[in-house]
Amino acid sequence: MALAAPALAADTPAYGAPAAWVVPHAGPLPVGDAATPWLLSDEQILIEADKRSTFTDHAFRIASADALRNWDDLQFVWQPDRDDLIVHKLEIVRGGATIDLLAQGLKLTVLRRETAFEQKMIDGLLTATAAIEDLRVGDTVRFSVTVVERSDVLAGNGEAFANVQAKPAAMAQGSLRVLWPRALPVKWKAFGKGIAPVEADQGAYHILTQSQPVIKQDEMPQDAPLRYRRPPGLEFSTFASWTDLSRTVAPLYATTGTVKESGTLAAAIDKIAASTKDPKARAAAALAFVQNEIRYLYNGLANGNYVPQKPEETWTLRYGDCKAKTLLLLAVLDRLGIAAQPTLVHSTLGDALPDRLPTLGAFDHVIVQAAIDGTDYWLDGTTAGTHVADLADVPPFRHALPLTNAGHDLAPLPVRRPARPDMTVSIAYDQSAGTAFPPLFDMRFTMRGELATRMRGMAAQATPEQLRDLAQGALGDFVNNGQIHTRAIEIDEAAGTATIRAAGVGNLPWVRDEQRPYVKLDGLIGDFEVSADRSRAAWRSIPVAGGQPSLIVREISLKLPRADGFAMEGDTAADLMIAGIGMQREAKLAGDRLEQRETIWTTGREVAVDQLPAARAATAAAKQREFRLRAPAGFPSRTEEIAEAKKAKRLGPLLAAYQKAIDDDPEVANGYLNRAVFHAGIFEPKAAIADMGEALKREADAATYLRRAGLYFDTGDFKAALADTDEVLALDPGSETALDYKIRLFAELKQFDDSLALNDEQIAAAKDKRGWVALKAETLGKAGRAEEGAALLAEALTERPGDPGLLNGLCWLKGTRSFELESALKDCTRAIELTDDPAAVLDSRAMVFFRLGRMEEARADLDAALKISPNMPGSLYMRGIVKLRGDDRAGGQADLALARLQRGRIDTEYSGFGITP
Repeated sequence: MALAAPALAADTPAYGAPAAWVVPHAGPLPVGDAATPWLLSDEQILIEADKRSTFTDHAFRIASADALRNWDDLQFVWQPDRDDLIVHKLEIVRGGATIDLLAQGLKLTVLRRETAFEQKMIDGLLTATAAIEDLRVGDTVRFSVTVVERSDVLAGNGEAFANVQAKPAAMAQGSLRVLWPRALPVKWKAFGKGIAPVEADQGAYHILTQSQPVIKQDEMPQDAPLRYRRPPGLEFSTFASWTDLSRTVAPLYATTGTVKESGTLAAAIDKIAASTKDPKARAAAALAFVQNEIRYLYNGLANGNYVPQKPEETWTLRYGDCKAKTLLLLAVLDRLGIAAQPTLVHSTLGDALPDRLPTLGAFDHVIVQAAIDGTDYWLDGTTAGTHVADLADVPPFRHALPLTNAGHDLAPLPVRRPARPDMTVSIAYDQSAGTAFPPLFDMRFTMRGELATRMRGMAAQATPEQLRDLAQGALGDFVNNGQIHTRAIEIDEAAGTATIRAAGVGNLPWVRDEQRPYVKLDGLIGDFEVSADRSRAAWRSIPVAGGQPSLIVREISLKLPRADGFAMEGDTAADLMIAGIGMQREAKLAGDRLEQRETIWTTGREVAVDQLPAARAATAAAKQREFRLRAPAGFPSRTEEIAEAKKAKRLGPLLAAYQKAIDDDPEVANGYLNRAVFHAGIFEPKAAIADMGEALKREADAATYLRRAGLYFDTGDFKAALADTDEVLALDPGSETALDYKIRLFAELKQFDDSLALNDEQIAAAKDKRGWVALKAETLGKAGRAEEGAALLAEALTERPGDPGLLNGLCWLKGTRSFELESALKDCTRAIELTDDPAAVLDSRAMVFFRLGRMEEARADLDAALKISPNMPGSLYMRGIVKLRGDDRAGGQADLALARLQRGRIDTEYSGFGITP
């Protein structure tokens, strides 16, 4: 809300000298530099009760061609119904000479621009523009005006706010001068560092002067409450107290006589009264009436930015802003016998109100506070979709000023848990095919209030394509970016909710870095952190902002594979309050079904710095009890699960879901890509290649060509893989993965000279050459030059003697090519000692033991490698061979089958080493 005034002013600017109270800048303009093009910024404000005059004098230097290109016409804005715009000076200072544009006859052009009409605002402001001709680089543009604002709403009171610029502002010299009649009881308050105005009495005025820019303001943490991050400034007020302001404004919202007894508005209200005698239900119906029957349109014309439209006028026009809607709602509630009063709030800066002077400008919104059966309700006619069940929800305005004839002090709004969730996400997962596969899901995302109202409008107008995008955008995070194939929007008018329903294939990965796989299901504490930084001494008294209040519920139902022994771990029942956030969980496991409900209530309370250590400790303790679901002991490896599911034909529903997703939008590549990834994951490379091909027909990109090249490689179609790799390099010439593929493919095609030449190019260009050196050594081994490869690796090890990757490469080369086996053992053992992940090195040493005929030691290393990484195809293959040679034919064949399932050409690969089952 801006200052209001009666219609005393004009719709054209006046031209003349500044008023006598103004002290013009004397002397030459400051020189300035490249960082301070604003050579002068002088602001002077005269407060005269309900009249305020603001004089400004600015000088801007056009220092460069860029500044000249970016120069806009001068613009001065005023409200003609209550303001005066007086233009004093428009000049160009050029080479020490002053060009007086006003003396040359320049007149400002007046435009009527409703710049915020699309935001449903009519303010009636006029804009006077000055197009300056013949402006040149090096010129300084100087302009000064006075805007006089008047208001009869404040009942003789005055108020003002002035921003103070702080370094590194682009200002060479600036000043702020505020004055008022000595008899006027003006109070002032400063916000920001370095603001120390000088006060003096001069003649009839008390004068306050502040130079600018002031010193650079202290950096504030981004999670500090907004009152700590407000820009520096000064504010002024003649109101004695918030109570004084409250009683001054209250008469504007008087309801007596505002509803005609025989009118249609009275009839509409009486219809509400006849529908129920329950005062809460009446209040909810009254609020719905104002929200639904009156569209929002801000009216800033005449006194409209402070004075509300009368209820009958609002009812006739069927539009109004927050003031009009509030007064209409008050009138409706009054006729319904419900006690209520208007209440001023600020939509974003409510936490700063207790630190401010009482001014009407401290607020930008007005709502209704109603009292029913001892409970306060805050009702906002400008929102939408408020249901009777949600009537007691407290808006996030922090503080409010009730407007009463007796006056009321500023009051904090209470913290109250919402009666219903703002959002409820319910996901039914079906992972009965196995933990190795993505789950099918059926999801419901239910919302209420304004979100539900918006969704209702979207549902009525959305095309299938828009609905698809809406569902994916709203639900993608909840299903870990899974693929949706069916969606719908359901509206429950009685409950005041909207629900997005969706079904598809989700993503619920099980972690397999321990003997028993587990899935993380903790939506409360899993990603929760108390990350506030208050390590700086200057920050140690700054609380942490509480965030937007909300209540969110997440429900999960998970159907598991049929197996005994699944177990819950961690907090199956939690009830936490950490850093102003309440977290609750209830979980139950019965048979093959897990049911879980989690609630997160963000109270919005600020967190004091001295509470942070306890909050961090509570978070750390809760993370130790993170909720997980653990698979039974002896649970199959991922590869074993895939083999069992394929044999039992359990993958049909998943394949059908992927086909539905493709059919849902067949011209988009994503459906084929997702199914290709699934096929590749279950070791069906030919099916994956076919889907990749369909995806490439629709959208060719380097990533898809690269994926398909890898699949062709796995099937032994090296020429096709090479063609795709070339496509990748045409699109992304620097792709190291594609270059790696190409070197390997040349080697597989026996084009060793091409392979080694390309490899040498990468070694020459790379900063870190280790990977390329190891690849060259491998190629030399394939080319029958294994000793050269070993020498290359040994040379690299002279520079990096403890590098486990190089040591493992040397061990593997010697083992697969069967030479220098004793030294190979030393290389591998050294690498095992140095690496954090020894699975691959154990596999290499097992190869050396195998070559040496030390089968028990080979078996021990292979068992150890597979215990760390159960799905390594090479280790499974070699263990299968070792088992066969030890007369464990069943175990050997089982390992070989798992190896061949993952890598169809593994027999060919190992026969190249001279190893066959």
